Amino acid sequence: MIKIFIESGVNDSQKRGKDTTNEQDFIVNIVAKHFPECQYGKDYEIVGTGGWTNLPNLVYEFKSNSDVEGQNLVIFDADENRNGGGFANRQGEINRLLEPHQIEFRLFLWPDNRTDGDFELLLSKIVNSEHRCLLDSYEHFEEEVRNNDPDNEKYDIPGRKGEMYTYISLHKKSGIQNKKFKKGYWLFDDERYWNLSSDELRPLLDFFRPYFSNRG
Repeated sequence: MIKIFIESGVNDSQKRGKDTTNEQDFIVNIVAKHFPECQYGKDYEIVGTGGWTNLPNLVYEFKSNSDVEGQNLVIFDADENRNGGGFANRQGEINRLLEPHQIEFRLFLWPDNRTDGDFELLLSKIVNSEHRCLLDSYEHFEEEVRNNDPDNEKYDIPGRKGEMYTYISLHKKSGIQNKKFKKGYWLFDDERYWNLSSDELRPLLDFFRPYFSNRG
């Protein structure tokens, strides 16, 4: 069994009446498209941790999976230096946090396991190019807010999370799609919104390939 430990609190999401989180939904769709022989629940599971600092609370789950020759994959945001992260910093923090527990795992940091950033930054790079105008408009909106509040005293700017939520929520959807969206599904299987064949996904696919290939 492959266990993928991510930030999004899947269980917390379910308690709020949702089935999934956008991060989990994304990974499930990536695996379905690029490794279709792998089935969720049979070949792999996704574990929401609520944050990388909570990883030590899941040591038993890590070790139990390793004991049956499973693989543990850990995926979190690299973040940026301005918010206490950055690729090198976050990589070091997670490795140091888990080192005393002597657990086996492989680490990937959004967006590309190389540079600073987050999950939403990756999403912004794989939107359907036809709708890139929505992101351009959002960035213009943020710029205008900053110009009118240079000291950051009046307004909170949602940042990339708000940008990507706005992107997918603005699209007209069918009734079924709207119901799915409200349950946490971001319609990653729909090429009208996302390009899951983008070269931007190559680092993630290279990370997954040794574990997901030839499991059917």
